[in-house]
Amino acid sequence: MRFFSILLCFISFVGFSQRNLKDASINTVISAVSYKFNFTSGDIRDLWGFNHEIGLSVDNKFKNNFTLGLTSGFIFGNQFKNYNIFEGVINEYGTVTSMNGNPADVLFLMRGMTANINVGFVWSRLGNNPNSGLWIQAGAGFLMHKIRIESLYDDVPQLEGDYRKGYDRLHMGFSTREFIGYLFQADRRFLNFYAGFEFIQGFTENQRNYNFDLEGPDPGIKQDFIWSAKAGWLIPIYKRRAKQIYVD
Repeated sequence: MRFFSILLCFISFVGFSQRNLKDASINTVISAVSYKFNFTSGDIRDLWGFNHEIGLSVDNKFKNNFTLGLTSGFIFGNQFKNYNIFEGVINEYGTVTSMNGNPADVLFLMRGMTANINVGFVWSRLGNNPNSGLWIQAGAGFLMHKIRIESLYDDVPQLEGDYRKGYDRLHMGFSTREFIGYLFQADRRFLNFYAGFEFIQGFTENQRNYNFDLEGPDPGIKQDFIWSAKAGWLIPIYKRRAKQIYVD
């Protein structure tokens, strides 16, 4: 969330005004709010199915149509798959017993984040103007994901406090990122968007020294792959056009 705040502050301090993008390729700062529908493969697929991500980004598109920017996203979902992690607390009926002896309503939710620095290029030959077209990006950064354990209405001591750390499978590590899609920038500011496909390769490690189901650490680097359909709404920031003054 701190990364999101930095991006928003950066956007708020930069003034923008309208400019005709059909004339030529120009320098633009484009901020975006995005949504991703994520699919998983690799080691992360043992824990999670599909999930969602809401993100923010800031990119600078130079006059030569190269781009440089930052992206960050918040991952969330509920398609948990590996209930073997909780064998020690799930009874023979497939439920968790609360402190009062009744089945507890426990949720196992996915929480995570991504953060990347990216370079890219907009191939405007396929665009509606010199500032739009096929957008290709590559980058590197950080991936984190974990199990969020929620028991809102029942007391489950074995899943409370620090005990959660023995089950939450917190993973963090280096990641690489690729994106290919279409960038559309129109003359009107609110008709700007991009859409395409994103691929993230995470090389993460379990951050907990002790996991209850393993009776110890979970060593080794995991290969966590996420591929996504992604779309974003852009707020372009242009340099102000110089006013022409005529002297009679």
